[in-house]
Amino acid sequence: MKNGALLLLAITLFACTKQEPVTGSIDTRQPIGIWYVGSPELEVRDKPNDQATVVTKYQNGESVSVLARNGDWAEVRTAMGSGWAHFADLATADQAKKEEDNPTPKFRKAPNPVTAPSARGEIYIEADVNTDGDVTSMRMITNTTGNTDLGSKNMAALQLAKFYPIVIKGERKPFKYYYRVSY
Repeated sequence: MKNGALLLLAITLFACTKQEPVTGSIDTRQPIGIWYVGSPELEVRDKPNDQATVVTKYQNGESVSVLARNGDWAEVRTAMGSGWAHFADLATADQAKKEEDNPTPKFRKAPNPVTAPSARGEIYIEADVNTDGDVTSMRMITNTTGNTDLGSKNMAALQLAKFYPIVIKGERKPFKYYYRVSY
C-alpha cells in the first residue's frame, strides 16, 4: 500500500509542476507560394548572401513554402524558422512534374575539361551511372579527332565526375549518360 501511495503522490506532483512556455518565435506568415526544388540540391542560408551560413538543404522535387522575395533570393520556411535560397533554383509545380517524369542528369562534380588546342573533331562517350551517381563503366561511341590519347583523357575525366542521383518516385535509379566534347 505504501508503494501505491508513493506512486500516486509522484504522479500528482509531476502533473502539477509548472511547465515552462516554449520560447522563441514561430513564423506564422502565410506563404506567397509553394514552389519545388528545381536544382539537385537547394542550400538554404541564414541571409540572402552566397557567403552566409547554410542552415538546411532540400533535395530535388521537395516542396518549399516561399515567404518573401528579395531580388534573386527567396525566403523559404524551414523547420527552425526561415532562410534564404536562390529563387532560380525553385520550380513551379508544372516544371517539377515535367522533371519528375523525365529527370535530367546533373553533375555534382563535373569532369575536368581536357584541352587540345590543335585538335579538331568530336568525342562522344556513353557512361553507366549507378544509384549513388558514380560512373561505373564507359564506352567510346565516336572519336573523330584521330587522337586516341585525347579520347582516353576524356574518359578518365568523366570517370572522376560525380552525378546527383536520379530519383523516380522516391527510388534512386541507375542511368546512362551521353557525354559529348567538341574540339
